[in-house]
Amino acid sequence: MSSLPTLPLSRFPRVAKVQLLALFIYIWLLRDAFAEDHISAKWQDYSEDDGRIRVISRYVGVEKEINPSFLLKAHGVHDAISGATPTGVPAEDGVNVPLSNLTDVRNSGVVDLVWTKDIHKTNFQYAHSKESDFLSRGYSFSTTSELNKRNTGISYGVSFINDLVSPDFFDRSRQKDSWDYFLGISQVVDPNTIVALNFTYSVFQGYLSDPYKIIRQETEIVPGLFLPLTFAENRPNERLRRIWYTNTKRFFPQLNGSLDFSYRYFTDSWGVDSHTLDFQWYQKFGERWIVTPSYRYYKQSAAAFYTLDLDGTSFAAPEEPNGLAPFYSSDYRLAKMNTDSYGLKIVFKLSDQFSFDAAFERYEMEGRDGLTPQSAFPDADVLTIGGVFWY
Repeated sequence: MSSLPTLPLSRFPRVAKVQLLALFIYIWLLRDAFAEDHISAKWQDYSEDDGRIRVISRYVGVEKEINPSFLLKAHGVHDAISGATPTGVPAEDGVNVPLSNLTDVRNSGVVDLVWTKDIHKTNFQYAHSKESDFLSRGYSFSTTSELNKRNTGISYGVSFINDLVSPDFFDRSRQKDSWDYFLGISQVVDPNTIVALNFTYSVFQGYLSDPYKIIRQETEIVPGLFLPLTFAENRPNERLRRIWYTNTKRFFPQLNGSLDFSYRYFTDSWGVDSHTLDFQWYQKFGERWIVTPSYRYYKQSAAAFYTLDLDGTSFAAPEEPNGLAPFYSSDYRLAKMNTDSYGLKIVFKLSDQFSFDAAFERYEMEGRDGLTPQSAFPDADVLTIGGVFWY
């Protein structure tokens, strides 16, 4: 199931890296080690409450400097997915939504080749993800140029992703393509502060429905006789997305810590608008410990075609989604909702060659439309353990 959570694999850097301030934000945390080749590994347990979805992820990454101009990065993720997720059928008792069990395995990988020349850094990336019913291949190109004595960073890039959706009950695979266009600027304000602003425009086309989500409609079989039949959801075959992202990093020498704050505004042609606020505080203790508490708030409106069922509508649902109007989906992920995430990460530098990290995050989701049962919205715990070895 392609929509399930996994370790994120970024297509573009969220903000341009400016070398001057990096000493005060991230690299200062483990400054001796980050300049060297390294191998990293992580294990993550994403577990929703009440036996919902659980994802066990194993991650490994390698970075190797080929020569002063070229850096090779390779990252791989193996996910084991199990549990239950809402089908889209309304709750008969108005409280407990019906669930459907699933199991799957996902293997993902990303390879980057980073080329640095003077003030320019260019990244070429290939990404591959495979599940039993889903295949994704992505390609991206991005460049960051550091101007104004390396105090100003200009970033831009483009990515293309081709997905094939092929569950067992399809007679043929369905395809969807996406293009992302990225433009960003970062600016060193003073020796301790950097700000950044990014804009991403995306175009999705093809099969954009979830093949496992259904919707119910009281259907007249013969005059006067109605039965609650279910049909596949039908989303538009195109989605246009715009994302504005701003970030501020501020190092506080007197506290030996730094604040990382970001705001993200998302809007699309489906009627979904969202706001994300993200706070992280990096606190260094001595030469070996870094403690990072974090909080993230997310708020979204519902898609224009989100509905609990098709009762009372005059149209007949097609046998399979065609991406043409009328559109409808009862997928809770398209509903009006809020989420809150609270996290704490600890990094311990065992030596100049090895560091260990552990993180815990609590994820809580709340529906806000007053109609969708709260049982549709999951809460989850996320535990991550990892380490980095420099060689």
